[in-house]
Amino acid sequence: MTLAIAVTPRHEVAGHFGKAAAFHVFDEQGLLLLELSNEGRREVGCKHKKVIQRQLKEQGVSKLVLGNIGQRSLARLLNASFEVFKVPPRTAICQILQGDVVLEPLVSAEQGRPCKREKGGCGCGCGSKKKDVAPKIGAMAKATDSISGLTKIEGFRL
Repeated sequence: MTLAIAVTPRHEVAGHFGKAAAFHVFDEQGLLLLELSNEGRREVGCKHKKVIQRQLKEQGVSKLVLGNIGQRSLARLLNASFEVFKVPPRTAICQILQGDVVLEPLVSAEQGRPCKREKGGCGCGCGSKKKDVAPKIGAMAKATDSISGLTKIEGFRL
C-alpha cells in the first residue's frame, strides 16, 4: 500500500487534484519514495489528469489524499480502484502522515465538484458538454453530441 498526496510548492495539500504542483508518494512507514511533478501539464487540458492517474498506478499507489477533485476525475480514480480521501486544502503533509487530520473518504463520484465548464464545454476532448454555436455563413454545420461516458456510481464502495 502506497500513499500519494497532491501537494503545493509549499508542501501543503493542493486545493485541487488537477492543479497540484506535484504528488508525493510515501510508503507504509511514511517515507517519501518519490515526487511526481505536475509542471507544464496544466496547459495540455483535461488529458493530463489521466496521465497522472496512470503514473500513480505505475508507482503502486493505492491511496490518494487531496483537497478537492472534480466528479469526472474522481469517477476515473474510483473505477481504477484507488482509495481517495479529502482533507482541507493547505493541510501540512506532516499532519497527514502523523494521523493528526481526519481523512474524509470519497466513495462516490457525486462527492466531487461538479464540472464548472459543463455549460460552456471544455473543448479538450474530456467529454464535457459543448455549447451549441451557430455555424459561420458558408460553413457546413456539424451535428455533434458530446457524451461524457460517465456512468452514475451510486452506493459504490471499495
